[in-house]
Amino acid sequence: MTTLLARVLVTLLFGASLVACGGDQPAVCSSSDTLESSIEDLKDIDVKADGLSALQTQLATIKADLADVKDDATSEFSAQIDAVDTSYAALKASADTAKSDPSVTSLAAVATAVSALVADAKTLATDVQSTC
Repeated sequence: MTTLLARVLVTLLFGASLVACGGDQPAVCSSSDTLESSIEDLKDIDVKADGLSALQTQLATIKADLADVKDDATSEFSAQIDAVDTSYAALKASADTAKSDPSVTSLAAVATAVSALVADAKTLATDVQSTC
């Protein structure tokens, strides 16, 4: 089952990319790039080999990077940040549930939550890109 989760995560994340920002741009461009990288790193997690604790460690990194984006973003992006916050919280809760009760259902919930986080982060990055 964890192999299935790993495959689903890789499949979901392989095609998902966030728009990057360049050089002398607002700070939100750099912090958005860092968040993108952290989310992309999810696909490198081998749940079968590394366990769900590796996912939880990466979620902690994503949380810190998201906090940086929040600090750097203006109120213009508050709706997008709220959406990423909500999908992050759902993924964290799903991962916690899957860790304590690994089942097909709980692992499927993690995969669904990853997909939502990737989509919401992509929307935020696309919107931020317009200021970069």
